[in-house]
Amino acid sequence: MSEIQARTFETIYQIAPEAAVKRLQGFRERVPARNIEIGKNIYPVWNIGEGERAAVFLPSGMGHGEVWFPYLTAIAPEIRVVALSLAVNKTIEGYCRDLHALFERLGLKKVVLIAQAIGGLIAQSYVRLYPNEVEGMALCMCGAPAQGLPKGIQQKWVERKKLASKLFFAPFKVMRQRMAYQTFHGMCPPELEDALSFWRAFIAETYEYAVYKKQYIALNCRAVPGIYARLPYAPGDLNGWKGKTLLLEAENDQYYPDEEKALLRALYPHAQLATLGKGGQLALLAEEREGSRILLDFLRGLREGEGA
Repeated sequence: MSEIQARTFETIYQIAPEAAVKRLQGFRERVPARNIEIGKNIYPVWNIGEGERAAVFLPSGMGHGEVWFPYLTAIAPEIRVVALSLAVNKTIEGYCRDLHALFERLGLKKVVLIAQAIGGLIAQSYVRLYPNEVEGMALCMCGAPAQGLPKGIQQKWVERKKLASKLFFAPFKVMRQRMAYQTFHGMCPPELEDALSFWRAFIAETYEYAVYKKQYIALNCRAVPGIYARLPYAPGDLNGWKGKTLLLEAENDQYYPDEEKALLRALYPHAQLATLGKGGQLALLAEEREGSRILLDFLRGLREGEGA
């Protein structure tokens, strides 16, 4: 099978509304990614603002931080914001150690972690490793590798490790467009496909230009199965942490069933709860205005609580 050539920006985004494309191009001109080397890894970082505190956005399984760009724009006027793409680590804890070094490089002493799906697993581990450095975390459409997880749900995630050898020997350049198509159509409710045409293009561009084989395998086929195999979280293991948590859920979540969402709530019994539309894992993209409002209210609440 011959390799599929990566398409041009214009070709990828021809399905998207012109205004949405111009918004992305404007963001890229104003906030270009900066590559930061941590050990052997390179982390692309988008940063707006200065100071020792920031809202830090962690991506989901694609590992591409730029997906948060509408939220960075909405929240930046009130607090420094940082988004990053994920590099290569075999464990969730390895990502946490890299992030700790990255935050030191950026001069950050206190962070609020805002994370979706797999990024939420990193956030949950990070706050357990470095509790004094995390003021709060917003876990969006996220799972709970916790004791008591039903065996069937646990096994679903653990079995992802079987994909590693298949993906490793596959011609990844050929698979990228297929993976982008499956990611979007596997998560997008049919009634939202036209409305989310920009994000369909963005996901396609991400796979063709920002996702690479070792990174994808490390995150999705090694780190995630590993943490679900160990089920490291338990109710009460953050009793000494003084930060606050927001659990942002969506109806029709394609990854996390009600049993796992209930277990996540049990891990954080004092968390604020919010629901964002019916778009499942794409709810943050489909409802970005409401999502920004919810996250801004959470961040403002942290600030007001500090001043009380």
